[in-house]
Amino acid sequence: MTLLYPRLLRHRAKPLAAEYKELGPIELNRRWSLADSSAVFVATGGTRIEQAKLQFLRDIVVDLAKESGFPEPPDAKQKSGFDLQLAVALHREMRISPAEAASGDVWAFLALVVLPDVAHWRYPRPPGDRVLGSDLTRHVFGRMWWRAQLVYAPTDSDPYTALHVLGEAAFDQIYARRTALGGSPHLIQSILRTWKQMNFAGPDITERDVLRDFLKRLLRLAPFVVFEALDSRSLDEELLEIAKETVLGYLSFGGRVPATEVESRAAQVLVGALS
Repeated sequence: MTLLYPRLLRHRAKPLAAEYKELGPIELNRRWSLADSSAVFVATGGTRIEQAKLQFLRDIVVDLAKESGFPEPPDAKQKSGFDLQLAVALHREMRISPAEAASGDVWAFLALVVLPDVAHWRYPRPPGDRVLGSDLTRHVFGRMWWRAQLVYAPTDSDPYTALHVLGEAAFDQIYARRTALGGSPHLIQSILRTWKQMNFAGPDITERDVLRDFLKRLLRLAPFVVFEALDSRSLDEELLEIAKETVLGYLSFGGRVPATEVESRAAQVLVGALS
């Protein structure tokens, strides 16, 4: 059963975000709620979530935050651990459709009404896009649901194992291009399988830059290839060829590696993918 969530529209969300901006998690722990008089639901597409389910969801997220030190400021390791656990918890428990999850107003309701204390704990004095949902690549909760959605592999023993392949900044490069890439979990998962086999150790290569170039090449190919029509093996082989071209081009550019060493260095980067 797909659930519909309340939507906190912009005329209410923006003033609330401004009001809460300077407040910390302890102060906001007294202001959270399961409802807001201005919140609305869409008319169709699922069943309206009950407040008991919202309370359950809040309890799960708060418990995860407490495991990472809430309400004390988290360190980098605690932030990373919380985010990954949050992604799995939201995706498993929310029972929300991708169409509903594409609405920033849904995430604004969660960040400003149900979980403002956790939102401001994770991002103190947050800029608007962290709580309003104006950019889902940056929203405190929305970005993590989508991260889990795009890597979710239901037939695997751990459907969320690919969450650990890329860091947040690298994954955001993929997520920011999801529309151009067709928003395809099939394609995203193939990208992650390819990336998992690559070794970026060494001062002459930067994973983030290689990924950026790889995605550019993939986008140029997208109008001519229906990625969804390829089975997993064929798609992995196609992406591996693009990865080879990308790594060779990156190492060759600007003399990063002597011309005589480019192919051997590329083989080191692609060692897992070529074995």
